[in-house]
This record gives sequence, C-alpha cells and structure tokens, in this order.
Amino acid sequence: MPLSIRRNRTGPGGKETRNDIVVGRKIDVDCKKSLRNGAMGQTGTIVADYIIVGGGSSGCVLASRLTEDPAIRVILLEAGLAAARPEDFPDLASPYPGIAYSNPRYTWDSLKASFSYKGSNRPEAKATRYEQARVLGGGSAINGIGANRGAPSDYDEWGELGVEGWSWEECLPYFKKLERDLDIDNDLHGKTGPFPIRRRGAEIWTPFTHAMLAVCAERGIPFLPDQNGRWEDGTFEMAVNMDEQKRRVSTAWAYLTPEVRRRPNLQIRTMTTASRILIEAGRAVGVAVRRDGEQEKLRAGRIVVCAGALATPALLMRSGIGPSPHLADCGIAPVLDLPGVGQNLMEHPSSGLVPFLKPSARQKGPLDYHIPIGYRFSSGLEGCPPGDMHMNFVTRAAWHSVGGQLGSVFFWVNKSYSRGQLLLDPSSPDGSPRIDFRMLSDRRDLTRLADAFERAVGLATDPSLASVLSGLYAGGMSEFGKRFSKQTRMGAFVTGVGALGIDLIGKLREKALPYMLANFNDPRRLVADRGELEAYISETVGGVWHPSCTCRMGPDGDRMAVTDARGKVRGLEGLYISDASIMPTIPCANTNLPTIMIAEKIADGMPRH
Repeated sequence: MPLSIRRNRTGPGGKETRNDIVVGRKIDVDCKKSLRNGAMGQTGTIVADYIIVGGGSSGCVLASRLTEDPAIRVILLEAGLAAARPEDFPDLASPYPGIAYSNPRYTWDSLKASFSYKGSNRPEAKATRYEQARVLGGGSAINGIGANRGAPSDYDEWGELGVEGWSWEECLPYFKKLERDLDIDNDLHGKTGPFPIRRRGAEIWTPFTHAMLAVCAERGIPFLPDQNGRWEDGTFEMAVNMDEQKRRVSTAWAYLTPEVRRRPNLQIRTMTTASRILIEAGRAVGVAVRRDGEQEKLRAGRIVVCAGALATPALLMRSGIGPSPHLADCGIAPVLDLPGVGQNLMEHPSSGLVPFLKPSARQKGPLDYHIPIGYRFSSGLEGCPPGDMHMNFVTRAAWHSVGGQLGSVFFWVNKSYSRGQLLLDPSSPDGSPRIDFRMLSDRRDLTRLADAFERAVGLATDPSLASVLSGLYAGGMSEFGKRFSKQTRMGAFVTGVGALGIDLIGKLREKALPYMLANFNDPRRLVADRGELEAYISETVGGVWHPSCTCRMGPDGDRMAVTDARGKVRGLEGLYISDASIMPTIPCANTNLPTIMIAEKIADGMPRH
C-alpha cells in the first residue's frame, strides 16, 4: 500500500497539529500489531516499518534490501539532493572524482575538524574544513572512487574483540554479495551484485605512472594482479566502482535503481534533515525532521541511523543518547547514558609529496581517473600487521591546468591506532559538532608516517625519474589554491594562464609554488633531519576522509560499546545503526566498500516482522 504524508499545520492559538506519515487511509493489520506492542506511543500514527536516517553508502543499501519484501514499508531520509540519474549529474558520474568532491553543492558547508595532536598540554588545535557528503549516495557519490576491502585480519580483529559474526570468513560472503566484478572471476569475488567494480588498465597510465612502476620493479616490489586478492605487499591497479561506461556508480545508482524507486513500499525523502530521534518509554518511535522550513515528526516501528561516523553520534547526542555529563553541559536532558557515543574516532593519518611533471609526463585528453596505482607495504614496526601502510601514485592534483602540472605521491597509515573524539558544541548543540581526530597521538602512527615520507622521497628522487619530473616538493593545496577547487569557466581561464606562466618561468616557479601549496617545504632537507621531519609531519598531518568507529560495536559488558553485533543500540528498543561509526577499529581500506558490506550484513539480520 503506498505511503502518504499528512503535513503539520498550525491550528488556533499557534498550536501545531499532528504531523505523521500514514499508510494509505487506514492502519493495516501489521500496524495494529505494532501499536499493541507499544511501538508508537500514545498519540502516534504508524508510518512505516522502518525509517532510515541518511541516504549514503549504507542507507541506500538498507532501503533497497529491506523493501525486497513488499510487506516491509521503508522511508529513506536524506539531507541532500536526490541526484537520481547519472545522466543528469555528469559531475557526479565523472571518472575524475575531483569534480564531485570539490563542489560545495554536495557537501556540508560548515563542518570543520582538528587533525594534529601535540600532547595533553597542547594549544587548541586549529580546525579546518572537512568535507562530508550531503547528497543521495553519500560518500560513494563524491569520494575518490576506490573500492577496496582491507585486510582479512581487520575483520578477524573485530571478532577477537568480542563482536561475534564479523570475522573475515563471515564478512567475505557480503563483500561478494555486493559486487559485480567486471574483470576477475574467482572464489574471492562476486559477479552478480549491484555494485560494479573494475580496474581501468593502462589506458589511464601516464609516463609518470610508468616511471614510478619501473622504479618499484627495479627495487624488487612485485606488481599484484588484484588489490582485493591475497593480502600481500606490492603495487597494483586501484579497484574502482565504475561501470562499463567508465562512470562512477554511487550506491544511490547501484541500489536505488528506477525499479527499486518505483516500489510502493519505499518512499525517498531528500532535502530532509533529521534533528533528533523520538524516544518514548525506552523505545525509539520516530524522527523529528526539518524540510522546506517546516518541522515534522515521522513515526515508525524501527529507526536505523545511517548518517555516517560524524553525523550519527551527533544525532544520538542531540536526542539525549550519549555521555551524560557532556549532554548536561549542552543543556540536553539525558535519555540514555552511553559514554562511547562520539569516542574512539579513527581516521587514516596522511602526508604527501608533490612532483612537478614535465609536459610530456602529464595526463592528456579529457579528465579521467587520476589514481591508477596503489602500493601496499609493511612498516615492520613491532606489533603492526603486514600491509599496514598505503601509497598512491597520482597523475594530477586538480581538475584545472595547474593541477595537471602537479602529480602526487600520497601516503597514509593504513592500520592506524590514534583515537580522537566528537562532541557537541555546548554553546550551539544543534550546530556543527567539535571534531578532534588527535592524529598521531599514538606514537606508532607518527613513526610510520615519517618512515613512509622517507620511503616516498627515496622513490621519487630516483635518478631515472629525471625524464618525467622537474621538481619535487612537500606540501598540499593552499587556501588560495582551494579557491579554484570548484570547476568553473573562470577558474579554467585563470589557471590556464597561470599554468602557461609557470611552465615559462622554469625553476623560478619555486617562488610561485608556496602560494599554491600549503606547508611548502623541501622534502630532501626534511629527510636529512628526523627530528625536523617528525615535527613537520606532526604539524601538517591530514586525513583521507575515512572517519570511523564513533559508535562502535562491542560485546555485552563492554561499557564503551554503543551497539551490539547486529547494530542495535544498547539500552533502547527499536534503534539501530548501520554505517562506519559501528566499526570497532578502522580497516586497512578506503572505508566505502566496508561500509556497504556492513549494510548488506546488517540488512540481512534486520527483523522482518
């Protein structure tokens, strides 16, 4: 039976009338059963069996899988645009991901985060912009398009931490279920799932790519046939979520196909922001939302929060679920004391080098995928697992002409140990949360990132690269450079003129590059002094947009665990979480594919009655 909406209206005396979503014109048998079980409170009208908060990498999966059963009614809420068809959003579908994630249209506009950690007596870390998706499809719609799973030991570790059902052997079937691998057919891969995964091949390799691979081969680093195959050190083609037409495929396009969108038991509401979860008598019964300036209350039998590792804990805390002392500081009446909400925040600490490419070594033709090669290696640091580090050889730094002159040797700690936290701002609890990653607070992360910097410099200064490089610098995009992140005609003109000038002035470009690159430095000088190198990395460390673990799963008796192994929030009925926030530890992977796997597994275990 189709879902319909009864909107709020203001009645006499300014009192708000009831606003609920109802099913058809009357409550059916299943709805009456829910009412008898106390699911809807005293005045609520049934809306659906599930409300899913967040239409990202996880929410789209859950909406699709749950509504495969026509008896289950689902409402999917997304704060951003619908972006229903790739044909209508070529910037999202583009094989060059920099166009999508540089467009503020698809991200939250006021989110900031602090990265570096300087000790317990440190000054307040400077917060900088931290892009998170605000569009149907979530991170899968704007990310770097990487589609890797991580190490089998990542998931075995979850099981060892007491989270039953999440070992590698138990997760692999769901990785296979989600994927339609276009290249490889073996017992590690799926061929019939909704999510296409492929490797683009040498068609996107540049002379810089070939040269870096040759340096690796000369040093005995093997080239692996499959990034998602056996976990071992070596270089490999990056696995990406692109279809046969070389277009990005978000979960919104893979899972919410036109056929799925036409299901009468599914309603997708975009441009709708959840403000809090409604809780009555120890049960989550609905969601308060804002849409088009109106406030509404939607009610359902179960709520699944899929808003991501940053938005999910913030929503829980605004709803009175979280560490009670902090909630009290924010003027929020505690409903459930869960001290782990917002804690255990993890990311992959990163740094990088910027090679200046000779004209013959640059990416030619239309914009295309720019991260063709990955390199997995082991730090050898005591206690760290094999393959704990990751590096990419990147063929361009941005969409424009200046970006085409610059490559990147980008690297991160793939198995990180540092943990931060997310808290609400007591002066503005409904505003952006305070995000403090505290990167490199675990000494192992700093040591390995500095080691990786030295390794990258060793590779990128190999004499054989003189044919493709005419300079190597430490740094990242400056605030001035970020002004041209969004693709515009004016930006193309300005950077085109700038690129021509930079080529003409030769070595004098080193006078101009500090304006384009933040934290500009000489990497050769840095590696000559380990103390100075570590100080530089501590000050300039960044992330990889992989926030995780802020509402982690855990066994009974684990006071800091927010959910059980099914994603059910402890101490409340009817409330579940399915996104990267429930990861107990961050995997050695871009987090998009593991998040989709989590959604497939959580959906499979969801109650169907």
